[in-house]
Amino acid sequence: MIAFLPINTERSEIMQVCLVTGGNSGVGLMTAVGLAKLGNHVFIACRSANKAAKAIDYIRQTTGNQNVTFLPLDLASLDSVRQCVKLFNDKNLPLHILVNNAGIFNRRGTTKEGFELIWGTNYLGHFLLTYLLLEKLQESAPSRIIMLASDLALSPSGIDWNLLVKRTPFNFIKLYAVSKLSLLLLTRELSQRLNNSQVTVNAIHPGFVQSNITIWHRLSKYLGLGISSEAGAYSTLICATSPDYQNVSGKFLDSHTQEIPLPKIAQNQELSEQLWERSLLWAGCNQQQNIKKINYDGTDEIWGPNSLLLTSNEIADINQYIFDEVLRKLPIKILLKQVVKSFIRFDIGSLFIILIQVFTKSFYMERHLDSPVILQLCQDKNLLERLNAHLGENLVLWRSELWVNYPAQQLIPFWHQDSYPKLLKGDGKTIHAYIALTEVNEYNGFEYIPNIYLKDCQIKGTDPFSGNHFFEISDEVAQKAIPVVLRPGEFVLFSNELLHRSVRNNSGKVRLSLTLRLTQPEIKVLPGYSSNCQEPVILQSQK
Repeated sequence: MIAFLPINTERSEIMQVCLVTGGNSGVGLMTAVGLAKLGNHVFIACRSANKAAKAIDYIRQTTGNQNVTFLPLDLASLDSVRQCVKLFNDKNLPLHILVNNAGIFNRRGTTKEGFELIWGTNYLGHFLLTYLLLEKLQESAPSRIIMLASDLALSPSGIDWNLLVKRTPFNFIKLYAVSKLSLLLLTRELSQRLNNSQVTVNAIHPGFVQSNITIWHRLSKYLGLGISSEAGAYSTLICATSPDYQNVSGKFLDSHTQEIPLPKIAQNQELSEQLWERSLLWAGCNQQQNIKKINYDGTDEIWGPNSLLLTSNEIADINQYIFDEVLRKLPIKILLKQVVKSFIRFDIGSLFIILIQVFTKSFYMERHLDSPVILQLCQDKNLLERLNAHLGENLVLWRSELWVNYPAQQLIPFWHQDSYPKLLKGDGKTIHAYIALTEVNEYNGFEYIPNIYLKDCQIKGTDPFSGNHFFEISDEVAQKAIPVVLRPGEFVLFSNELLHRSVRNNSGKVRLSLTLRLTQPEIKVLPGYSSNCQEPVILQSQK
């Protein structure tokens, strides 16, 4: 099938190592065939092991080359990208050709980390893959990077950053075009950064290919439209293997290797730099390797870190359970019951909380009431011992909050204190427990202002439902903020005096935490501003 391509198909004297994303079908498969036919070691990176196995068998039979290997890769998961790179690096091989071919067109949703699905898959997954392999490509130089773009990349007039951290909108074509524009901008940025490194970067528009990306592409071959997958792979193979392109970089080529003029937006230096910096942040590539552990001795009304009486494997299992069972299954009956009660009481605060839970997918209240796993976390022996030291033997758990902080998101950007004067009444003590279920660090957690600077913080507003104050903080004081750094399974306790806010998640990973609000029996918990109808839970020490 590939024989008609006018390239040198004689086996190379020196075997090169190639990695093709989406190499199990369509243009990617034909690209893998062409590379294998030249005697190269070809890695196919894709989601489905079964489809990869069929593709590998086809390539081996077609080319006679047995050096074709599968790498599991889900571009909609940054963790999967990292694991794919690790698996490749563990093989201690060079990398000469990276073909970022895989892509989706009309699917809707978000990636595992909460990015818009089309852009997150087509661009951000490939950005992280390329970034993590750059050192390997430079060590293996001369080497080449090929981005599969599209002529739709020429249509956007800009990038709406807010759309990239939300679920796919109705007009998915706009996001597809932005994803391909992002690949053009990345091609330009990388070609500049890799100048004189013997690593070239080019983008290819394969044309309208009779592929399986949409139903129209599948039907096109029966209607006599478009070009075959073999023809769609032509420019990629020429650009990846021809000596004529050894020193060509930063170009956008069509299906006949003719250069496509770039619009001004694709040549915008400021935009390409901005995309690069945002991509580094959102993919978690900007972090320090060793984050210092911080001890909180109570000077600023925060204590810890302490550890739950759980192993790392138990914490990992609990995380998986929460993501798979708790967060995906809202307690609809309970929420509807609370909606009715809130309307009867004209409780706007509770309605507001319910709406936040249903639509933001980042905040979940009182899930210990319908999940034994979360309730068991609340009853951890080490946690209760620390709480007893602050509140005494009888602990009233009057509120719990699961927080899911996706990359590029900031949960509560306002400086505030958790005092809740409109929700609690009476004389007694309160305390808050913040439990890290995934790693919490300076890139994804929360930070607080040391007490010595509180005199410089002025109240600028009040939450009408809870009574909590919001504060005006100068940039100078904000720079004095201390991050909360916790390993999975560690927790801190803090009082109503702690002035804090969440930070924008630039870790490249989802952050999951559980916050517990506790008080003494002398304190009355007032109705309102809740998503649930049940009474507070009494937590007793296990002796």
